Parts: sequence; C-alpha cells; structure tokens
Amino acid sequence: MMKQFPEIDPLTIKQHPNLVASLQDDRKPYKTWYFLIIDDYMLIANATYKEQKQKWLHYQIEFPKQGLLWYLDSLRTKFFKTEAEGGLPKGKFHDKAVIDGEQLKLERCFGLGADGRSGGYAFVTLDRKDDTGFAKEYNFTDALLFEHGLIDVLDDIAAKIKAGVL
Repeated sequence: MMKQFPEIDPLTIKQHPNLVASLQDDRKPYKTWYFLIIDDYMLIANATYKEQKQKWLHYQIEFPKQGLLWYLDSLRTKFFKTEAEGGLPKGKFHDKAVIDGEQLKLERCFGLGADGRSGGYAFVTLDRKDDTGFAKEYNFTDALLFEHGLIDVLDDIAAKIKAGVL
C-alpha cells in the first residue's frame, strides 16, 4: 500500500520541518516550488497566490525518494544520449521504471512555456492519481531546469539522499 500524504498548506509550507529546498518559478514570480523529504518519500509542491481570486492554488506530487535518483539518471543516460550511446530509441520520448513499488515515468514534453513552443520534461507518478483520475505529474520547462536552477536543486537533494543525509 502506498503511503498517502495530506495536501500541503500553502500558508505554512515555508515553515514545514521536512522542507529541504524551494525555488521561485522563472516565468511566474508569484509561484514557488517546494521540495520536501518525508520518511522515504519526496514531495514536490507549488503554491501560487491568485490576487484576483484572493486565494491560494496549490498542487503536489509524491514519489519514493529513490525515484528522484532514477528521474535524474534517466534524464542523463536515456534522454541526453543517442540510441547508439545507450539512450532512448529514436522516436521514443519516455522512460518508465518501478521504484520502491511505484511506477514512475519521465517524459519529454513539447509545447510548454508562455510561447507554447518550449520543451521540457514531465515527472509522472503513474500510480498516484489527482482529483480528475489522471496520474499526478509536473511539467518542467528546459529553461527552469537548466537555466534557472531546478536541476541544481534536484542534484543537491539527490546527493544528500545518496549520502544518507536525507
């Protein structure tokens, strides 16, 4: 049975004892990404205050913390390499694995960003569903990952998981 997590509280997440990192979104300065390690799980959450609606919007995904190591390894060994180098076969845009009993998927995305033309990656938790019944996932643009520090934040957390600190 998968461990279930309550929805984060956007008003108190900054003080959460399991918060290990946060990052301001590159395209929406009013949106912040939060990274938590709770027991053997990682939670990625975001909170955005909608001024015109006077309310917080938030979302989160959860997966085994070893899944972060898999997401990063898959990104580098499957997506950044050619088929001849051991990467994904031509025309394949996703990789899947079962990590600590949960199905995870990393997928190349297109049509992201304000211009609708940016690429990026989706971190998908196939066994965990959102309110609409779809798999929980986050799409991160290449710009957020590689130009605005998300990959550095994730690498730092992964190093701490590997070292047994988190």
